[in-house]
Amino acid sequence: MPKAKVNGIELAYEVYGEGYPLVLAHGYTASKEMWDDQIGPFSEKYRVVVYDARGHGDSEAPPADDPGYRLDTFLEDQRALMAHLRIEDAYVGGLSLGGMIAMRFALTYPQMTRALLLCDTGAGLGSLPSHFGLGDQWRAQREALEAFVRSQGVAKVMRGLYTQRPELQGFSRMEELPEGVRAHVQRLQRMSVEGFIGGGRALADQQSVLERLSEIEAPTLILVGDQDLLLDPSKQMKERMPGARFVLIRGSSHGTCMWQPEKFTGAVLDFLAEVDAGRPVAGREER
Repeated sequence: MPKAKVNGIELAYEVYGEGYPLVLAHGYTASKEMWDDQIGPFSEKYRVVVYDARGHGDSEAPPADDPGYRLDTFLEDQRALMAHLRIEDAYVGGLSLGGMIAMRFALTYPQMTRALLLCDTGAGLGSLPSHFGLGDQWRAQREALEAFVRSQGVAKVMRGLYTQRPELQGFSRMEELPEGVRAHVQRLQRMSVEGFIGGGRALADQQSVLERLSEIEAPTLILVGDQDLLLDPSKQMKERMPGARFVLIRGSSHGTCMWQPEKFTGAVLDFLAEVDAGRPVAGREER
């Protein structure tokens, strides 16, 4: 697995296929393997770059107090990795935390962003439901939460989180989960404590960019599952970006690329085909 020392940190990454670059950022507590179901179809047409954000997966995990755990730093990590790979511009996308990185990347480097994919994400702190243990709830109880994670470990915390998530309550056994989601849950439990806490702080301390979304000129896809707690924040983003395409994926919770991989992959490829052809992308649809 290749790694690159960029922006002062060692990032693990993979590159698949040839063609125009498609750079994808994963969600909080996830890794580049989040995109496993998409790599094959995407790489048939595009040069797909997936990577582990700092503190995640096989990338370096600095101590949680490291000032690098900030969304602004995450986006600079991505820019530096793109420079390392000699990518001057790309289709840029992400899911959840990755979407927050992607939208800020587009605002900071519009000349490097030919199209934008915002999946299961929100544009600011106010749009993060307290159900995720983030936002105001995380900030108010941060010390207690972090002490609990350090004493109990990430695996126990993540098992508890998934036990409480309402969309998973119908599954009595792990084996009943969709394959991609099941693999994701297993990977979550291997995350480092430092990355878990540091990444959580990055989310809790972010500043909203909701009112800046109208500045983004790149063709944009906003995609979200119908059972995702970030459905309303996604609708808010569409209101700020009337020229964007909004796709609602039926039968999907948070992590649409794993809950409904075929629908997700098809929606993204259809959108990028429109961008490739220079056609307008605005509209709404359900799948």
